[in-house]
Amino acid sequence: FRDILLYGNGHGGIGLVCAFFEKGSWMILLIGGFFFAYGFLGPAEGTAMMMPGAAMAGFATVLLMWTLYKYHGVPFPINIGLAPIEAIGMMPTVISYVRLFAVGVVGVKIAETGNDKLFHPMAEMISTGDTLYLVPLLLIGWLAVQFFAWGLGVFSPNIHAARLHFVEWMRQYYDSSGEAFSPFGFRSRHVEVE
Repeated sequence: FRDILLYGNGHGGIGLVCAFFEKGSWMILLIGGFFFAYGFLGPAEGTAMMMPGAAMAGFATVLLMWTLYKYHGVPFPINIGLAPIEAIGMMPTVISYVRLFAVGVVGVKIAETGNDKLFHPMAEMISTGDTLYLVPLLLIGWLAVQFFAWGLGVFSPNIHAARLHFVEWMRQYYDSSGEAFSPFGFRSRHVEVE
């Protein structure tokens, strides 16, 4: 939002109105889509959010039509079909990022299951003095589950986020114009050819 407001959108548009149409329409679409999905898939109390969410998503799609026409130079008859396709095309990206949230939840649930199935029985065995020979086995199992959940929580979201950054984000926003990258300014003397 700030970049378009101050520097422009790369197509010659600059300012608050351009920033609203370029980024604000997508924000309205995301919020409206969330309201609609929550009303449709969520609890019965949330069904009242479905129609306002659909109206917001429809309004944002109309804003996208105008954005494509005014700021990207696409003829308006083409925008009538292109804007809904772009709006729906955003869903896979959003769902991919929701997967990061799911990985975090899974790590927490694995740790909770380890506590319920291994730690609490072990604590009960220690307090009652029954079957103390199983305590070391349960302790090793509980620690293994906790370290697995910790490792999943630390490394997996980072790996998924890096993959999504290169696969999803760069495909949409990366601009390859400019100078070729040459880190030290040298020209290679040897070129491998197959």
